Amino acid sequence: MSGHVFIVRGDLRKLACDAWLIPTSRRARPGNEWFHPEYDGPREGRPFADDGPRAQPFLDPAPDRPRPWLTRIGSRDRPVTWYAEGAEAFLDAAAAAIADAGTPPLFGRARSLLALPVVGTGFGGAASRAGEVVQELLPRLRAFAGRSFAGGRGFDVALVCKDAPIHAAAQAERARLAGWPTDLTDAHKAEAERLARLALRGELALFLGAGVSMAAGLPSWGGLLDALARRARMSAEERGALGELRNALDQATVVERRLRESGESLGAAVAGVLGGRRHYALAHALLAALPVREAITTNYDRLFEDAWTLADPTGLSVLPGAIKPDARRWLLKMHGCLSEPDRVVLSRSSYTRYDERLPALGGMVQAFLVTRHVLFAGFSLTDDNFHRIVDAVRRLRGDGRPVGHFGTALSLGAGGLADVLWEHDVKRVRMTDAKETAPGFPAAGAARRLEVFLDYLVSRTRDAAHLLVGERFDPLLTAGERRLRDALTRFAADVTGEDADDIRQTVAWPRIRRLLRSLGYDLPDDGGE
Repeated sequence: MSGHVFIVRGDLRKLACDAWLIPTSRRARPGNEWFHPEYDGPREGRPFADDGPRAQPFLDPAPDRPRPWLTRIGSRDRPVTWYAEGAEAFLDAAAAAIADAGTPPLFGRARSLLALPVVGTGFGGAASRAGEVVQELLPRLRAFAGRSFAGGRGFDVALVCKDAPIHAAAQAERARLAGWPTDLTDAHKAEAERLARLALRGELALFLGAGVSMAAGLPSWGGLLDALARRARMSAEERGALGELRNALDQATVVERRLRESGESLGAAVAGVLGGRRHYALAHALLAALPVREAITTNYDRLFEDAWTLADPTGLSVLPGAIKPDARRWLLKMHGCLSEPDRVVLSRSSYTRYDERLPALGGMVQAFLVTRHVLFAGFSLTDDNFHRIVDAVRRLRGDGRPVGHFGTALSLGAGGLADVLWEHDVKRVRMTDAKETAPGFPAAGAARRLEVFLDYLVSRTRDAAHLLVGERFDPLLTAGERRLRDALTRFAADVTGEDADDIRQTVAWPRIRRLLRSLGYDLPDDGGE
């Protein structure tokens, strides 16, 4: 099985991967924009020699952090092949270093993930030729993903696009290239296309569970309880005895009491265990690229909102919390957030008091399930609160046979008899037919296939945000798209000129404005969209 090339919109610095490319010039001094504000370490590497390697490892990160590689990219008056060859130099060097050292993939992935930007299109000297760079780059990434290194080891690649136009352009070029390799079955592709149609009609919403954040190195529910038990100084024997309590809520209650004895609240302990993670998973970035407006999560971390906020920094409301009147999207943190540890829902008492403390949230979830088709990702459908809410939804839909599924659950494998509980409510899309509880279940491989599924799903919802950004992406446009681009550019100039105030006062103008901005035309955001 060959590697896969993912096309992702996101912040390269924050993506959970094994290694990532920092573009720099011959001096090996990357710009400040590549460093987190709190970073206080070295900011330069060894200057590159004209006849030497173009990539070098930078720093020694913590064992569970992505390793940056400085790569000589920035240069003026270079052909586009220069930039693509620099990307190849990074991929070859990073892959060889990882394979030769025998370093296992980070974050439990089946394959190591190497991430890079669309090189040269920022300050690297090729911004005006972004379309040409994309055309030159994608076939090289695909060829690299098909190669093997020491020990037969293969790699996945994430091409990380910083804004909507470059993401749309890369998606368009990948769609043009026939036979893009993927290990998805025809049935998987059909399901992705069904979900894409729902998303494009505005009918799809997201429900995310702990499985999504596990790909960023966060623990499962059981792993979190064990980490909290260790934090409460429970002995190995006591931690093992927690299994005698079959219900995880009761296990959490015991841990909560032990934490209280040591002077720490449950919420503060959860924040202590989870709060150090700042790299979101590939799945977070892919889900954030879908055209959806509503999402619910049972996760306490902030990784998905970090990924989602990049697409629209001011247009997201996180609930419970202050509602932004101009928000275009909302995310409901069903069990609380690390930013408010005292509101974390984990033990049986906090579950029992859920409706009492947050009475409106259950109603929001019910309305969510009735009015949208919900895509469940990383969620086991075993949460007690969720069961109570779904039971109310079943009653609302009637005691007879349901009209249809209210959602689709992406699962790694078969759930056995547990699937029967949901067969009339939620459609299962399994990455493999093997039973998840079976010995030797290939969880990492199934999780990787789920990422490929999401990548394919996003590709079926692609837009044209690169159409009206000038001629940067002209090589990627068809003849019809160029004619449309020219016509819309003339129209936009007419309706945004100094003598067009009366046009901009019409009822139709906000819709026209939204359309132009969605296609990449440079219009300021007045916050009213």
